[in-house]
Amino acid sequence: MAGRTTTGTRLRALLDLLAPGLARASGRMFCGDRVREAYLSWLEVSYSMTRATVPLLRAALQESERRTDPVAPALASYYTAQIKDESGHSSWVMSDYAAAGGTPRNLRERLAAPAVARLVGAQYYWLRHEHPIALLGHMAVLEWYPPAGELARSLAGRTGLPGTAFRTITGHALLDAHHGDRLARLLDTGPISRRQESLLTRSALTSVHGLGDVVRELVPRAERSDRP
Repeated sequence: MAGRTTTGTRLRALLDLLAPGLARASGRMFCGDRVREAYLSWLEVSYSMTRATVPLLRAALQESERRTDPVAPALASYYTAQIKDESGHSSWVMSDYAAAGGTPRNLRERLAAPAVARLVGAQYYWLRHEHPIALLGHMAVLEWYPPAGELARSLAGRTGLPGTAFRTITGHALLDAHHGDRLARLLDTGPISRRQESLLTRSALTSVHGLGDVVRELVPRAERSDRP
């Protein structure tokens, strides 16, 4: 039917309004003079987030498999595929960190920033105590707005670091387009109730604000401005 809207199109329309502000805030992370140090800090935060991705997906899969509502089988299939694709990505970050002059052991030993814990922790609440479909909202924020491929080239030129220090950025620039399409198909075709759509939308908005908090902690104090 012409003009038909779906859960996916409605969610994307909402996030498209918010994404530019988050992108501007993210860009400010690397606008100072100490770009190499800023990149190392970004990798430290990225490791804290990336190591939580597969455990989150496994928790969502577990919840989906014990549910009997109509969308549960599609969720289980989606989370199974995502677990396969996302496994090992934290090692990308560790490799980049080493290539950028950092010590990988520091990534394993440092405590995650409170903003990261709040961002990830919210998803555990939604999927455990509401419904595992909630994690789709979080995934939409991450998968639909991947890093631009030219970001790695720009940072390499500004930092003088080798191309091997940017696998996390280049890898996600390629993979997230495929992942985003997979997610869109599920949101456009799955039997999603109004309550479930409200939940995943709330989850997505929580992640937008949570990522804003994460990014703002990485922006040099002199460059900080309003919430994205």
